[in-house]
Amino acid sequence: MRKFINIILEQSEEQQLAAVQQHGNAIRHIKNSSKRVQLAAVKQFGYSIEFINNPSEDIKLAAVQQSGDAIVRLENPSEKVQLAAVQQNVEAINYIKKPYQSVLNYIRNKK
Repeated sequence: MRKFINIILEQSEEQQLAAVQQHGNAIRHIKNSSKRVQLAAVKQFGYSIEFINNPSEDIKLAAVQQSGDAIVRLENPSEKVQLAAVQQNVEAINYIKKPYQSVLNYIRNKK
């Protein structure tokens, strides 16, 4: 496994992309990943967002669109991210500490 990790760290962005497109969690072994690599990782596996330092709003949104439950890995998600999470999986509401009113309204209307 260590050999695999070193290989990822030494690869070009294209090679890093190929790795995260197969296994989103491979991003945990990439330091200073580009936004392009981050986006590919969360599109493959939303929970891989936990390995991204200070993800942008776009990355957060892509993560919860892939897996609504990935919101559990985010601190203070925006209204847009919360809404996308519950649209992907209504049960994601269980992981939102302070849901916006629009999110609560969405949940009520789904019942």
